[in-house]
Amino acid sequence: MPPFPFQEDHEMIREAVKGWLSDWEDGGKTLHRVAKDGHGFDRAAWEGFARDQGMAGISIAEQYGGADMGLLGRTVIMEETGYTLFSAPFFSTCVLAADIIEAFASEDDKADLLSKIASGDIIISALDGRGKLSLEDNKLNGTISPATDAVHADLILVAIQNKDNDIVLTGYSPNTAGLSVTPYASIDPTRSQAKVSFDNVSLSDGQAIGKTDETAFSQTLQIAHGALAAECVGGGQRCLDMTLDYANQRVQFGRQIGSFQSVKHKCADMFIALESARSASYFAASPDLDGDRTAKFEAALIAKNYASEAFFKIAGDAIQMHGGIGFTWEYPLHYFFKRARSNRALFTSSEDGFQMLADQIGLKSNTSAIMGK
Repeated sequence: MPPFPFQEDHEMIREAVKGWLSDWEDGGKTLHRVAKDGHGFDRAAWEGFARDQGMAGISIAEQYGGADMGLLGRTVIMEETGYTLFSAPFFSTCVLAADIIEAFASEDDKADLLSKIASGDIIISALDGRGKLSLEDNKLNGTISPATDAVHADLILVAIQNKDNDIVLTGYSPNTAGLSVTPYASIDPTRSQAKVSFDNVSLSDGQAIGKTDETAFSQTLQIAHGALAAECVGGGQRCLDMTLDYANQRVQFGRQIGSFQSVKHKCADMFIALESARSASYFAASPDLDGDRTAKFEAALIAKNYASEAFFKIAGDAIQMHGGIGFTWEYPLHYFFKRARSNRALFTSSEDGFQMLADQIGLKSNTSAIMGK
């Protein structure tokens, strides 16, 4: 019986993805290779995953060539990619960009772009240029950083605010005159990051994708960001699994360290934090919220911000529980700690995210209290 709210189909997808990604990760060896390459992206693996396995279109509607498995389908994928730190643009292209296109693009652009995403034929980096790019005389100037997966993108989808306070969505080729993409080494070597600069880039040089208002765009963005909660749950589960394995193998004073009460308590705390994050993540993806966009927006804020804090705490505790080996380069645990630290600040910090939630539900927030500080 699959856990609520998943169905049998979701569990079949989970088992297939889990096995494929386990082979890809190869006990952490692939993470070392990706980190050494310095690109944060495994193109060959992505093409196999997106095209051969057909996972790129898991949540895209059937009419555009996807599997139409909704938010629950992509939650399964995000959880399993988080468990292995799969270095590929599933979130940036198949979640973030796909959600924006689905919500605001014309029917012709949906048919074109969503079908390419579903078939794995395009990588899109979706960027929020509000407050970072200026638009004067039809020219864009400014820099956006971090820009996830922009280095490998076939299309850069950027949102900017015009003088009427509308949100204008435009797609640019990476080869557009005045547009430059500069990769940089972030704290997380398993995810590709860059800065994207616009130097007098003409608005008309891009492909007009759509236009909307501030509220609708912000809600769509946060609902997409909520999918990162599932990635955090997957990463946290891996940290807990590695810790339990180690605690049951490592012997000190003639006993397995997992038999000591202090170690049991710490593992129990990690489990409680993980299960709370899992509940928030699954609820944010639940079909029960379909038709209530405000509730889905609020649930996504809770999920992303709580789960990223929980992942960071679990990963830190896991390193402490491993002792000296947890700090070595050869042991893959440090990659999960780095992803946890990165996710905590990606797009929106947890403090800002909880503040946004408090404003949304009409509370005066104390984010330090919410975050247990």
